[in-house]
Amino acid sequence: MSEDQTPLETWNRARTLLLESLYKPDHQLRSCAYNQQCKDELMAIRDQVIDMVQSMPNPHTPPLPFGKKNSFVTPTVTTPAGEISINLATGALENFYKNWGKKDE
Repeated sequence: MSEDQTPLETWNRARTLLLESLYKPDHQLRSCAYNQQCKDELMAIRDQVIDMVQSMPNPHTPPLPFGKKNSFVTPTVTTPAGEISINLATGALENFYKNWGKKDE
């Protein structure tokens, strides 16, 4: 292994190893669960833990730039005022944006 690995890379590697250990069949544990009549519950918990570990964010991920809180793309529409979200364009401010820049007659 290289000495110049970042905490981001090592954390991702650790998560991958944990997932591999969860995927790997543990026959002794499953046998115990079968004898204690909780094998189905054990496998259900295992699946939940796998989902949780897969979705865990890496705490070493650099912060997003200001104003970029998530990767959700908001659909927009072009108005005389510029690009605005469809929610604004069709909501309570719809007439305001449609009449942007027009003089009252």
